Amino acid sequence: MITSTKTTQTYSKAKPFIGQIQACTLLNGPGSDKKTYHVRLDLTGSNIKHKPGDCIAVIPANDPREVERLLSYFSHCPNKTFLNPRTKVPITLRAFLQTCVNLTRVPSKLLALLGLDEKFPNLEACLASINTYSGSLEAFATTLAPMLPRFYSIASSMQAAPTSVDLLVATFTCDQGGKLRPGVGSHFLCTLADQSTPIPLYHQPTKHFLLPENPNTPIIMIGPGTGVAPYRAFLQERIATGSSGKNWLIFGERQSTCDFYYQDEFISLEKNNQLILDTAFSRDQADKIYVQHRLLEKQDAVRQWIEDGAIIYICGDAKRMAKDVLETLATILGDHAAVRQMRTDKRLLLDVY
Repeated sequence: MITSTKTTQTYSKAKPFIGQIQACTLLNGPGSDKKTYHVRLDLTGSNIKHKPGDCIAVIPANDPREVERLLSYFSHCPNKTFLNPRTKVPITLRAFLQTCVNLTRVPSKLLALLGLDEKFPNLEACLASINTYSGSLEAFATTLAPMLPRFYSIASSMQAAPTSVDLLVATFTCDQGGKLRPGVGSHFLCTLADQSTPIPLYHQPTKHFLLPENPNTPIIMIGPGTGVAPYRAFLQERIATGSSGKNWLIFGERQSTCDFYYQDEFISLEKNNQLILDTAFSRDQADKIYVQHRLLEKQDAVRQWIEDGAIIYICGDAKRMAKDVLETLATILGDHAAVRQMRTDKRLLLDVY
């Protein structure tokens, strides 16, 4: 089992800090087809020092109900102890399946161990095909894919919350063998865990997605959906430290009435002249409007901000959004070479996934 390491200031996947959930709040309103949560994690006693743009890595646990179904395919007692092949520490079968294993992958090494020659959507379907596994647990464990950490942009500044971090977590499902399955990390944080659940985590610093050193530098932040998370941290930091640089946020989602994350906060900053706010809600009108469309509409202002030394940030979906925004910037600046030069000069920074 993972144990707390509160006596050290250096944490990692092998030796995480054990935090707890302070709050988990659904941000979407009635009528939304999304479920995105504001999650606050307590870091009291960790001495973790983070900066805007950094991430928190969370090591999730599998759904106990799924683990119990898997245990029914073993002849071994669920509390049977064996040596974890990665940590070399004794662990029970139940704990191993719940905290150490990716249950959605069926590695070829496992198929070879079981003498199977077909594909399976997940570990449960694989074990169901053999009915009962009675072999070596050490050999079985060696073949499995490990549980990997999930990385979330920190959505708060230490200036505002020195002993906790806020995360913006979108839940989702994917089809596996005709069955909808929730995302492991988001399901763990937003559904399975409560305020008594140990949350293994560690700090993942960023080297590139940082606020400018000069507090007078203007910034343009482009981030639909959960891509807005680091910008909330940026704004909290700049306001708390009295930075005089202008802040411009272009936020996009589906519907303004139910998908406007941190709406009250951002509108309050706008009213206080601490933020220029533009939004793109794709389903509020017949024609889809995305963040790149707002960017193009404001192209004269964008060019002026760039001339004034602004840094542009893009955070969120890599496959479509980031590509479309870069194409729009190329249109605004005249060619792709200008965009490449901004990236070279570190005046165009991306955090996409």
